[in-house]
Amino acid sequence: MPAVVFVTDIGRNDVAEKNSRGALSSMLFLGAFVLAAVAIAACSVVPASPEGIAKKMLRAHGGAAKLARLDSFVGKGFIRDLSSKVVAKSFALDVYRKGQLYKHRIMSAPGGKLTDVIVLSFDGTTSREWMNGKGTRTIPSMELGILKYRFPDVIQWIQGADRKGERLPLKKGDKVVRVRYTAGDDVVTLAVDTKTWLLDSVLVTNAKDSSFAFSEVYRYYSDVDGIPFPEEFRATIGRQLYYDYLLSAIELRTELPDSLLRVNAADSAGISKREPPAPAQSTTTEKQKTKKPEKASKPAKSTAMKR
Repeated sequence: MPAVVFVTDIGRNDVAEKNSRGALSSMLFLGAFVLAAVAIAACSVVPASPEGIAKKMLRAHGGAAKLARLDSFVGKGFIRDLSSKVVAKSFALDVYRKGQLYKHRIMSAPGGKLTDVIVLSFDGTTSREWMNGKGTRTIPSMELGILKYRFPDVIQWIQGADRKGERLPLKKGDKVVRVRYTAGDDVVTLAVDTKTWLLDSVLVTNAKDSSFAFSEVYRYYSDVDGIPFPEEFRATIGRQLYYDYLLSAIELRTELPDSLLRVNAADSAGISKREPPAPAQSTTTEKQKTKKPEKASKPAKSTAMKR
């Protein structure tokens, strides 16, 4: 059976190609459990001011000191293969974070046999993509370039004294309260769950580019050393699904070497050689065409008596 490799030549998935070039399931096992800290933080009263909502969300996420620990971590899980339209598939995913250094390592390993790897890295200013057999190239930063507007950074970002938000009106049936912030041309809208006060989603748009709309939703919070951490990250660009991944294991680490956050030899170690395609089988017609003609047999002697 041929080795399974990534189906896109440019990496990530079809949506990423269409959007980040100018124009990465049912296998996700969501085993989140209810947090005791969340239950304590829950309250039906919605603060009238954006500042009150921001502080309430910060407390629900464990406070500033605990939240700061998420500055450096390693996550392991799975990312959904968006190119699969019929059968749900996913690839193994490793996420590394240290300050503004960020790296995703996506692996195809059917049957435990590593057959392909894609690495995405961000150094705070530039995003790069490494692909097996194609090397490294610079790519648009996309979601990595707006880390400060995403979990967990955005929770601290809105606490700034100069951060002025606008609480949007609640609609009937709303389970979240939305607060909108403006930072230059960026417009950032946070949705906060009014029961748990955990971050539900973020929407980033641009005042000068109406076509840009990045949204990330956070689901199934679990406890990581007393800090609520979402297991599922699901993003869209425009109305198209951009990625959907699950981090089922999170390890908070402060001693991560910078080299681990960049493309290195260990990322591709153990990749099995791709099996060449099996030669096509000859058809019956082709066999007949190439078959040597048989010699004509001599006519049988007549047994009739000569007259």
